[in-house]
Parts: sequence; structure tokens; C-alpha cells
Amino acid sequence: MGLMWTIVGFIAGISILVYLELVKRYHLDLISWTGLIVGELTILFGIAWSVSSVLEGVPRSGSMGAIMFGGLGLIIIILTWRFKIQHFPKSENEIASNSVNSPGEESENSRRNFLKSTSMAAFGWQKIVGSVLGIGAIGTTAYAIKKSSGVILDDVPNAIADDYKRMDNRKVIQTFVHSDKLQEKYKNRVEKWENASIDRMDGFKVKGSYKKYAEGKPKDEVGYTQLEYALAGASWQTSLKGNPVTVTPNYGVNSWDQSQVDKTQYKFKTKQDASDAIKTAAKLFGASKVSITKQDDRWDYDHLYDPINEKDVSWDDFPFKAKTVIVCLIEMDYVAMSTAPTVVTDGTSGQGYSDMIVVTDHLATFIRKLGYHAVASGNDLGLSVAYAVAAGLGEVSRAGWLITRDLGPRVRICKIYTDLDFVEYDKPRDYSITNFCINCKRCADACPSEAISQEDNPTFGPTYEGADDPEYSWNSHAGVLKWHSDSKKCYEFWVENEGSCSSCIASCPYNKPDFWHHDLVDTSNVVVPGPGHTFMREMDIMFGYGKTNDPDAVKKFWKSGRD
Repeated sequence: MGLMWTIVGFIAGISILVYLELVKRYHLDLISWTGLIVGELTILFGIAWSVSSVLEGVPRSGSMGAIMFGGLGLIIIILTWRFKIQHFPKSENEIASNSVNSPGEESENSRRNFLKSTSMAAFGWQKIVGSVLGIGAIGTTAYAIKKSSGVILDDVPNAIADDYKRMDNRKVIQTFVHSDKLQEKYKNRVEKWENASIDRMDGFKVKGSYKKYAEGKPKDEVGYTQLEYALAGASWQTSLKGNPVTVTPNYGVNSWDQSQVDKTQYKFKTKQDASDAIKTAAKLFGASKVSITKQDDRWDYDHLYDPINEKDVSWDDFPFKAKTVIVCLIEMDYVAMSTAPTVVTDGTSGQGYSDMIVVTDHLATFIRKLGYHAVASGNDLGLSVAYAVAAGLGEVSRAGWLITRDLGPRVRICKIYTDLDFVEYDKPRDYSITNFCINCKRCADACPSEAISQEDNPTFGPTYEGADDPEYSWNSHAGVLKWHSDSKKCYEFWVENEGSCSSCIASCPYNKPDFWHHDLVDTSNVVVPGPGHTFMREMDIMFGYGKTNDPDAVKKFWKSGRD
């Protein structure tokens, strides 16, 4: 980044010298100065964008930034010169009078002329227009910055239907495909699914399908060699040891055992102190972001099932009345995610799940040692995305996963259920992300199985083919205003791919590394109207972001560990 600021500073310095020379030779009014300054700032912005893009490894974005922003700035300066400055030269006497002055007088006269030219031009309609534009720009910027932090809400931003019913854990795809007992009990669902898959995937069978996905065989293809499968297998190790099937309640690290609870309860002085301590500990243990919300029956499964031991699990046996849910986000690797849909993405996904095990196990233990009950949770007790939205961490995307303000969709979510309620609760926020999703659809376009809805607006229920047949759409969660994906199609591709996909995450315009120019674009999204979002989507593509099926991305990943 030092190179960027060096180049920007050098050009800014040269520009000052040029401006001083122009002041000597031409009469410059407010419009002239505005054109010169806006043009130069646009060029400098283009340079900063280009250097940042090259540093993040996207030279195409750097080229586009130089052409679009640098070119625009150059055009502004040329037009300002052509139609304003060159027609108002100073007379030879005016120039001569400046040149015969002593260096001190010349400098003083230059300052006087500069102030005179700008102050005189500031009167009249130029002053009014300039003031309005300036105030408007400042006001818009302030509004955008404020809104990018989210508008605080009393409830989640998604409307909930009056006939809303809680999700049944047995209907979660991962639970169903791991359970021979459920497949035997609901044979019609299996038959409908397999019949529907005939045109999508040759020979798909629900029974045993998870093994094909989880135990993929290396191939002589970029992103699917022994190297990538070794990475994926290693990344999942901690997760498999902690809870081999993440939807399984009361198992492994997600055990409901409370024998560790200290007999003495630590008393925090204030609720804010308690929240600060919890979030500090969570981040020390590896969480990227942490928020705290109230336990909400709407987001907890109304029926729990253990697919490992093939048995029902009852909330009646839960060891305490949960009052609070702590939501933690684990960031996944940007470069690894850009290789989608190759097995490299399994590496960062698996690492995310392994980190979830560590964070939740440590944080639950921390709370229990403070004298409060706590249970670690992954995907086993409730809807992680819903809890994350309720905690103000982001919004539901078109693809169904969470999009956060600063980490985008590149996160895994884990939770802690506890009876510690002496805390400051975070509230849900509206980040205008759903508004962007309405006009984007990049995830839906990138989805290789066409599982993601192409509907313009969210709906209360699924609209995909077969949605009106309860024996096919059994896994959909109706009653929430959102986009409803056909997750069975998504799972089929995982099996066919012999590894997970993540194309939807990789293609999302919010999926960006931590650079200032991406933060600027994300901030501007909150004040840009719908057509502007469509334009931003096209610019995202033109600048080279969100590509999938890119062999070069795999090569880049395996070089990313260099110092």
C-alpha cells in the first residue's frame, strides 16, 4: 500500500506546481477550479483503485479502474481546459507585472490572484450550485456511512407469516441423507426426489449418497487431485472428532452435559461488562465476529433428531431454560473460496467447521466455569442464519446464507445456548443487502445445479418446480419472506462433484477481501437505487470478480502461502 500512497502523493505534488503556473497565466473561476480538482481527484482515485486491485491479485480490476476512473478524470481536465481555461488567458502586462516582482512579492501576488480568482468566482449562481452540490455530497456520504452500519430494528427484517411453523430437524437435508431410518420411514420422499433427479443427475440414489460426497476420489483434473482431497480431509479433522454430523444434537462437543458448571456464579458489574467479556473471549478463541441475542422459539427446531444413533431427541431433556444465544461467525479464506466449485473450497469450509468446534467448545466451557449453564451448537439445535440475523450480524441472501456487512457471505455460523441473561443484547439491523440481492442474481446465475431462485422478489414459500407437491418440497421452510432454494438440487451437485461447491459464495459481489475500495462500494450500495445495483453487478463482472470454474484460481491458491 505504501507504493500507492507514494504515487498518489507524487502526482498531487506535481499538480500543485501545474496549478501555480496556471494561476500565473490564466484567469481561473470556480468552474475551472472545480473541473481541475474533480478531474485530478478522479485520476488519483483510479490510481489508488488500480494499485489496490493489483495488490489483491485482480489485475483486471486494476486495468478497468485505470481506464474508467483515470480516463474519466483526464476527460474532465481536458474539457475544463478546452472550454474554460484556454479562453481566459491573462494579458502580457498582467503576466509581466507578476514576473518583475521579487520572489516574495511574486509569491504574495500569486496568493492574492488565487484568492481573488476563486473568491470572485464564488459569487452568483456558481456559489449557489457549488454550495448545493457540496452540501448534497456531504449529506449523502454521511447518510451512506450511517446506513451501512445498519438501521436498528425491533425484529428481524424478514416478514413472518401468521401460519409460520418452526423447522423440523428431520427435514434438514443433511439430517435426512445421514439417516437410513428416516429414508425408510419416508419412502415417498425418497422416491419423489430420485425421480425428479433423473433429468439432473444420472443414477442418483439418496441412500449412501453422502459417502460419495464425503469420500470423493482424486482425479486428473485441476482442483480435484490428491493434493486438494488431502487438504479437504485434513481441514475437517477437528470437526469430525468434535461432532461428525454437525446436525446431531447432544453429541460430542455439542453434548448437553453440565457437570462443568461452577458452583459459584461470577457477578458482572454491568450488562455491558458481561457482553464485552463474552465477545472478547470468543474472539480470543477464534471467532471473527460475535453478537448476542435472546433465545427465540421461532428459530429453534421443533423436533430434534440424532441421525448418528437414529433416535428422537426432546427439548424436554434440555438441561436448562436457555435465555440467550451467542452467535459467532468464522471467516473462511477468500483465495480458497475463489476456486469454486473445486475441492479446495472444501478445505476452507472444513476448516470453518473445525474452527466452529473449537470456538463453541471453548466458549461454552468459559461460560460454565463462570457458573452459568451453556451448550455449544453448530447446526443441531436451531436455524443459524436466523439467529445471526436476529443478532444484527447481517441479512439473509438470495441463496439463503447470511451476508454480513464486512465479511460478506464467506462465513460459518455457530452458537452457544446459555441461561446467562445479564447481558446487553444486540438487535437486528437492516443493511439494505436484500435490496441489492433483488437486482443482482449472480449467485443464481453461477449455481451449477440451478438450485437458487431467480424470482425477482422474495416469497413466503418455494416457487421452484415441484414446490406444490409436499412429498417433494418437504424440506423447504415456508412462512418466512425470503428466497427459497431447492436444496435437493444443491446436494445432488455435491454428490456429483464429489466435494462441496460454494459457487454461490464465490460469485457474490459482497465476497471481497478487506480493501478500502470494496468498503467504499459496499457503503455506496445502501443509497443507490435498484437500477444502480444492476449496474454495480455488471461492473463487478467487468472488473473480473466472482469468477467460478477458473483453473488459474487453484494455481493462485497454492501459491498464496508465500511470504
